[in-house]
Amino acid sequence: MTATLAPRAVHTGVLVDTAAVEDVAALRRLYHAVYGDCYPLRLGTDPVAMAEAMADSTVVWRVARDAATGEVVGSALLRVDLPLRIGKVEGIAVRPDRGGAGIAGSLLEALMESAFGAEGRLESVYATARCVSPAPQRLLLRHGFHPLGVLPGAVTLREVETLALLVRYRDGIPAPRRAPGTVPREVAPLVEAARGQGVDFDGLQVATELVAARTRTDNGLEVSHDVGVVLSRYARAASGRAPALPLHLPNTLFMTPDGRFEAYAVIDAVAGNGLLLGGSLSPEDPEEALGDILRAMADRGAAYIEAVLPLHDRNRIEQHLAHGFTPTALYPAMRREDGVWHDYLLLSHTTARVDADALRVDERFSPYVRQHSHVRAPACARIDPTP
Repeated sequence: MTATLAPRAVHTGVLVDTAAVEDVAALRRLYHAVYGDCYPLRLGTDPVAMAEAMADSTVVWRVARDAATGEVVGSALLRVDLPLRIGKVEGIAVRPDRGGAGIAGSLLEALMESAFGAEGRLESVYATARCVSPAPQRLLLRHGFHPLGVLPGAVTLREVETLALLVRYRDGIPAPRRAPGTVPREVAPLVEAARGQGVDFDGLQVATELVAARTRTDNGLEVSHDVGVVLSRYARAASGRAPALPLHLPNTLFMTPDGRFEAYAVIDAVAGNGLLLGGSLSPEDPEEALGDILRAMADRGAAYIEAVLPLHDRNRIEQHLAHGFTPTALYPAMRREDGVWHDYLLLSHTTARVDADALRVDERFSPYVRQHSHVRAPACARIDPTP
């Protein structure tokens, strides 16, 4: 996946090339020019992390160079999980004085060639796009991506922002897919939005009542940020199986002193968000202490918290709903297990106040925006018609 790309012209004056360590300083200047001091990703601000990524076999990093000067004028990267055959596009940026020339699209297509071309091995690639303008969403939509949902308050840049979530498949949604069975009624709007895009859900039924939530207060909840401890215990919890979620490794461990459960998470205090990864070692479900975990994550800077659960796992979904999570996106055929593809549901829990007046999305996201009462369109959000 990291084979060096021979520089090629994408239009007059610009070449797409593979990022090299010598580009790190120029790339940091590029991301600063686009985002100022608020860019949340280390792969754009941390020179050590950037150099490591360029040597990482799971990262494909492309840059656009001025053909005359060799200057870096654009950047985009793809992180891949080959065992799970999934990837994520990150860090699309074009120098402000070179915008509107098709550079971002050329970088994106170079990444899609790595993912889905003759040597690509991925089945799907997902990406997020900012909602301060429909332009980032439309860039992805023009290049074969489809809406999955919107994530209110998912990241903190200069202020709290909402992100749009999109996916592109190699050749349509792969099959066979596991039937989801019965889902909570709160998930129904996402299902209907996906059906509006031609996604089938054979045999799906909608429940009318929630399962009673199990809750408990654990005054002795312990938290570890020791990377070695967290990763070793997470590997042991996985017991040789594929990670609970692709492209994510935990940096935080929650546990009780008596070993009743262990739960893992990723916390990014800079971006103001977190992701629950599961990983209980005991027969007792960690959802029973979910409230304690949420408070501990919020205390450590995660105002926005995500959980990604199998769509067929009604019990766990309803436990999260009972603790204040909201269904925000539906990813058909995200993960393949035993020859069958599984749909996944993304839920979010946020303490941030979303500025709905600043939310601008392409009209293809309107079904997803309208399901959120606190960013209901068109009264609050601006839905921009497709040009």
